[in-house]
Amino acid sequence: MKLQTLLEQNRANHYKLLVIVDNNQQYRKITDVLEKDGWAAYDVGENILKIIKDIPREKIKLRIGAQIKKWVQSLPEKIILYNTNILFSPELGRLNPVGAFKYRARDKEIIVFVEGNVSGNRIQYSTYGRKDHADMDVSELIHLEMGEINA
Repeated sequence: MKLQTLLEQNRANHYKLLVIVDNNQQYRKITDVLEKDGWAAYDVGENILKIIKDIPREKIKLRIGAQIKKWVQSLPEKIILYNTNILFSPELGRLNPVGAFKYRARDKEIIVFVEGNVSGNRIQYSTYGRKDHADMDVSELIHLEMGEINA
């Protein structure tokens, strides 16, 4: 599918959150194209580490959601988020990128890259039974695998 078609469809979607499953760290193919059109790309792992450094360890799970919301609100209107695996960690309360950004995207356009296996309207991260396992419902979002996109 053409990238521009996906962006148009995402713009019309209620949540404006495009989820791309990228298990091979190929997000640069998209960011390189879109940064020329005014999009800004952010490494979620790097930014989450900055956010939590001032939060007491025992308070991270309680405060991280509000801090992510504050961070996203400070970003421009068109953003690309990659390196999202840190959100699955038990230390952060096993957030997932879809849950963390879905309701933040209504006033912005967001593309989020995740790792996982697509199964219909769900994306599974990690292996069932592991501490970082997550099952994300993406039925209300435009979602596809990286290999399905033609930049």
